Amino acid sequence: MEYLDYALQDSWKSYSNFESPINIELPVAESKTLQQQTLTFTFNASDQIIKKRQPNGDQFLAAGELLVGKHKYQLQRLHFHDGSEHTLNGRQLDGEIHLVYQDENNANLVLAILCQVDKNSVEKLPLSKIYQEQVSVSELEQVLPDDLSHVTYVGSLTTPPLMADVTWIVLTQPHFISAASKAALHDDYPNNHRKVQPLNGRKLTYYKK
Repeated sequence: MEYLDYALQDSWKSYSNFESPINIELPVAESKTLQQQTLTFTFNASDQIIKKRQPNGDQFLAAGELLVGKHKYQLQRLHFHDGSEHTLNGRQLDGEIHLVYQDENNANLVLAILCQVDKNSVEKLPLSKIYQEQVSVSELEQVLPDDLSHVTYVGSLTTPPLMADVTWIVLTQPHFISAASKAALHDDYPNNHRKVQPLNGRKLTYYKK
C-alpha cells in the first residue's frame, strides 16, 4: 500500500481557514482551572488493539470513553506521528499520539498526547508495543500524563481530506519516551507530521491545575 507523502503536504486541498496543527502559545491562551473542564478516561479492559493499514497512515482501532465535563465521546481509533504536529511555545517535541473520538452526533474530537524523550524518566509504555499490537486497550491509560492540564481549540484533521470542525484537546504535559522508542517511531513512521497552520484569530483555552 502506498502511504501519504508528507513531502507533498503543501499541495493538500483544505476546506477551512481553521486548520490543524497549530503552535500553542500558553501565555496568550485564556486561562481556566482544570476543575472547569475535567477529563475522565475509560478504556475497555477486555479488548485488543487492532491495526488497520490506510493510505493516510496506520490506524489502530480501540474502544473506550472520554467524558469532557459531562459530554461523552467514544474512542474510535488512534495513530502516531514522528515529531509532534502541535508545537508548544514554538517548540516541536519528539512525537504525538492522536486518540480520535466521536460523540452521539458524530462530532469529532481528537486528544493529542505530546511525546518527549527523557533519559531521566521511566517510559511507562513503549510506543512500539502499541503499534505492534502487543498491548490491550486498557494499557493505553499508561500514556496519559499524571497532569491532565490541556488546551482546547477548534481545528481540522491533519491528513486529507482535512475535515473541519474538529474539537482538539492537547495535553500540555508530555508522555516521556526513551531514545529507543523515538528511533522505532522514526523507523516506522518517518517524519509523518503536518506543518503548523495559521491561527487566524482562533481562541485557545488553557485548563490547568
